[in-house]
Amino acid sequence: MRADLRYVSVNAEVYGDGDIPVLFLHGNGESSKIFSNIPKYLPERYKAFCPDTRGHGKSTYAPLSYDYFADDLKEFIEKTGLRAPVVVGFSDGGITALKVMVKYPGTISRAVLCGANFAPDGLKKSAVRLFKMQYFLFRSERIRLMLEEPVFEEKDLEKIDVPVLILAGERDLVRREHTERLHSLIKGSELKIIPGEGHSGYVRDNGKLFSEIKDFIGRQADMG
Repeated sequence: MRADLRYVSVNAEVYGDGDIPVLFLHGNGESSKIFSNIPKYLPERYKAFCPDTRGHGKSTYAPLSYDYFADDLKEFIEKTGLRAPVVVGFSDGGITALKVMVKYPGTISRAVLCGANFAPDGLKKSAVRLFKMQYFLFRSERIRLMLEEPVFEEKDLEKIDVPVLILAGERDLVRREHTERLHSLIKGSELKIIPGEGHSGYVRDNGKLFSEIKDFIGRQADMG
């Protein structure tokens, strides 16, 4: 499906016919294809929406920032008539979910944040060095985004009042202390460090991802 928003035309893959909407948000430089195997694991009660972020996949280009990503997501939710969906965001997608919860309270019902940082210094120094080298060579706006953003006030993260599950790999690009700090700031959030995993492996393996999140998002189904 396509959703023509104010500043961008968003492509989204849609799977299932259930009445519980779940949005899956990909990471930097990726597309909705990262979630292409999700239909194999989603029970019938769910309907999955996997949008391509502006400037990614089959969506049109527009300037990149996490604030813009959040604005697009809120408008996409309104345009498609979704009521308080669950959001599962990986990396940039997790940051986008954070932005939506801070900027637009009440838009989503619960969130799973996979390998998400809330400040540039949340990344390991080795990752920052690599991204700086890549930016020097390619001047990529996507890489610039990771070096300069996101920027959250901790007091705003403390106001998040929906259920949040925070996932990170044992060898994630995001520093463990940073992930634990995010967990402490979001009251009532759950934290799980996945043994043996890096930043993206467990997400690319859609079956493994769903095994980690099914109980958490299933609580939404039980509430409904």
